[in-house]
Amino acid sequence: MKKKLLAALISVAMVATLLAGCGGGGDEAETTTETTDTAETEETADAAETEETADADAAATGDLHLEIVSKGLQHAYWQAVLNGVNSKAEELGVSVNFVGPDSESNIQQQVQQLETALNANPSAIGLAALDTNSVMDLLQTAVDSGIPIVGFDSGVPGAPEGAIVANCSTDNLAAGATAADEVYALISDRIANAEGTVRIGVVAQDATSESVVNRGVGFITEMGKLVTEAGKTVGMASVSNERYVTDSAIEVNDEADVVIEVRVPASVTSELSAADASAILEQEDTIAIYGSNEHSANGIITANENLNKCGTGEGQVVAAGFDSGASIMNAVRSGVFAGAITQAPVAMGERLVETLVAAANGETVEDIDTGCQWYTAENMDDPEIAQNLYE
Repeated sequence: MKKKLLAALISVAMVATLLAGCGGGGDEAETTTETTDTAETEETADAAETEETADADAAATGDLHLEIVSKGLQHAYWQAVLNGVNSKAEELGVSVNFVGPDSESNIQQQVQQLETALNANPSAIGLAALDTNSVMDLLQTAVDSGIPIVGFDSGVPGAPEGAIVANCSTDNLAAGATAADEVYALISDRIANAEGTVRIGVVAQDATSESVVNRGVGFITEMGKLVTEAGKTVGMASVSNERYVTDSAIEVNDEADVVIEVRVPASVTSELSAADASAILEQEDTIAIYGSNEHSANGIITANENLNKCGTGEGQVVAAGFDSGASIMNAVRSGVFAGAITQAPVAMGERLVETLVAAANGETVEDIDTGCQWYTAENMDDPEIAQNLYE
């Protein structure tokens, strides 16, 4: 009897063990199935999210149309900006319409081009204003229409609040100051040893474009500071326009040791700018001359072809320019110009498109300084400089 009872207990224990084993195996199988299903679900969700992000990115750029109104298309500088615009637009897959007036004195034509750009109802507008006052009403229209505007090359001071969301440009005051530093280093001994008044000329294209004015004012202000720090007095003479006097805050004083003379033509023509440069170069006390953009620098080059006053030799006038272009580069390479400031126009065009796309998509954007460099015959072939020189 005891043997039968013992056998029965052993049998019950074995069955329980078998049932427990079967139960464990069933739980493991179920867990594996659940894990596999979860992995497949997460993979599907990730794929869907990736596709959704890609679609959003495509929608953020592919459907965007940008209007860009420059100061013109006739100078090599603007063609270089256009190259940067086209390159970045192709990369991002956005469409761009790039326009500019026939000349940088044709303010009314640019106003009409900006109006046409607004009527196209673009995603965003890039603007390099020739005359900020002339476009104020259109800037307000852009604000009312919810069209962001990014300034480039020039700022748009005094614009309606919210009209200009950012600027992509050279810090023109700083760039003008850099030119003054470089020129002063070449003429400081002549200033220090002069027995009478010496003259530094500034040829400016106009007194309306913010970039052109700031390059001139930056040069004048820094030059005045350097002269004063050297213990000399500085004065200023202006022909045709007083803005450079008032903005630079240098006292007009013809009795000063150093006189900075600024000439602004009545209209933007090569002949008038060359005549202004000639008037400065013909004065016996002139020791330096500076052209604050490509147009003005070319005026100096034209004037010097007849006068042969500029160079780095004994008693010659130290000349400097702003921008590059074939004529200025040749003048630097040949020694007619001691050097010139170059911007980074291709990079400016690229940064402009990037900023316009970001603004069109509602992102917060900031001002971007696209930089400048001083180039001479000695460094203009260096890769870092050469990439910013345009013909």
